[in-house]
Amino acid sequence: MINKSQELEVMASKIQIAPNQISPRSEIDTLISAYHEWYALALDLLPEEYQKRFREEFEGGIFTPKIRNFLQAPGDVSVLYDPNNKDLLFDYWQHPFERTFRGPLLNQRQILVEARQKLEGPGSLSEDISLIEQMCRKFPEFLSPLQDRLRDRPPLTIDDEYDVQDAVHGLLRIFFDDVRPEDYVPEYAGSKSRVDFLLKAERIVIEVKMTRRGLGASEVGEQLITDIARYKSHPDCGALVAFVYDPDRKIKNKRALENDLTGRHDGLRVYIYIAQ
Repeated sequence: MINKSQELEVMASKIQIAPNQISPRSEIDTLISAYHEWYALALDLLPEEYQKRFREEFEGGIFTPKIRNFLQAPGDVSVLYDPNNKDLLFDYWQHPFERTFRGPLLNQRQILVEARQKLEGPGSLSEDISLIEQMCRKFPEFLSPLQDRLRDRPPLTIDDEYDVQDAVHGLLRIFFDDVRPEDYVPEYAGSKSRVDFLLKAERIVIEVKMTRRGLGASEVGEQLITDIARYKSHPDCGALVAFVYDPDRKIKNKRALENDLTGRHDGLRVYIYIAQ
């Protein structure tokens, strides 16, 4: 969510190009759609105690225009602007980017940081989870140059879940010193299984899945619920990250699945990331 807010900031900074010059309507509509999707998801994830402050940075007031005003009328010229008076200290735009979008967005970002810190507690876990989230979210971008190689080289393809695990394993080794593949989980419901990766020093378990025929949203959800129950008993599991690679978009509402299962489950912190 925090990384996405940075992308929104860059998008919005390009709307008011210069006095008398604004981006095409299509780019404004793209920003509006992206922000509203992010805003709705953030409110779903935020604890109730943070939501009022978060909304205020969007809604603003009569004398304090904020993000809502910027999105509604980014091209309006200030009624106080006088082109013949260069000493007049009023912005050209009625709702300038720095004051009505960037400033409130920075406040929203800080609220997200506070909420995340409360959820994850002090220490480096927050930074580790943030790094793993970025790795998961950007997984399709990581694969893109490997699948479309130059100089007529054959593509490196991802055909099944094992290929995804191998790629994730390599990425994890860039950032973490002790990556243990296929660590065993204590017996659960009469059976013994293995986690995909254990970051022992960080006490983070990572489970990797890839959708396929017969493994869509409902099946993935059922597997994740079972995984969560199983990993509660793992002695080195302080947090569970489940990464689902869905290249064929079999999961139609990935945000709903992420939101339903991300959070605390009897003390276990669970994070679900789906990349398409």
